[in-house]
Amino acid sequence: MKVTLPFLLLSFTLLAASACGPGELATPSQPQARRIISNTFPEAEVIVREVNRSEHTLSVAAEFNGADVTFIMGASDQAWKIERVEQGSNSYSIEQLRQIADTMAIMREISDALEAFREATGQFPLLDDQVGLLELVPNYYEYAPQMPIVDAWDSPLRYRPQGQDYTITSEGPDRSNGTTDDIILITGSFVQAE
Repeated sequence: MKVTLPFLLLSFTLLAASACGPGELATPSQPQARRIISNTFPEAEVIVREVNRSEHTLSVAAEFNGADVTFIMGASDQAWKIERVEQGSNSYSIEQLRQIADTMAIMREISDALEAFREATGQFPLLDDQVGLLELVPNYYEYAPQMPIVDAWDSPLRYRPQGQDYTITSEGPDRSNGTTDDIILITGSFVQAE
């Protein structure tokens, strides 16, 4: 039997395709991984740094709203889906990550209000916690639907003035102060809890 080059190429292509298994998903590029994340979190700022694959799992190293995280994705029927997000020793569900993003948005609004207060008065509110934040309502922070001002887990936000700086802290998903999942904003910039 005489075998032609086109037949060999077709056979090799079919063999290679069948080796991937039926319905096997391709490993996404960095821009494709970013789109997957952005579809789940459309308001988030995302920079994908690296995409690694192990069997039917993706590990996507990224910057998410300024924080270094790793998205863990699993292969579903026809697409990659985010299963959880890891940051340091913490692992978060999609719902928890949405709550974190909502809390960060509240904290940014308060930060803007604190800056407007300082411009108008020459200083930040001098009293700690909710008493200090109460000075912002309603002239500088009109978004407070309730007092105390709370995070996405209904825990009161903490405010600490420190001279020309301030700190706003959320206890995060575990609702415990001083743990690695606390969300901390210092004078307009988020920092990672240690």
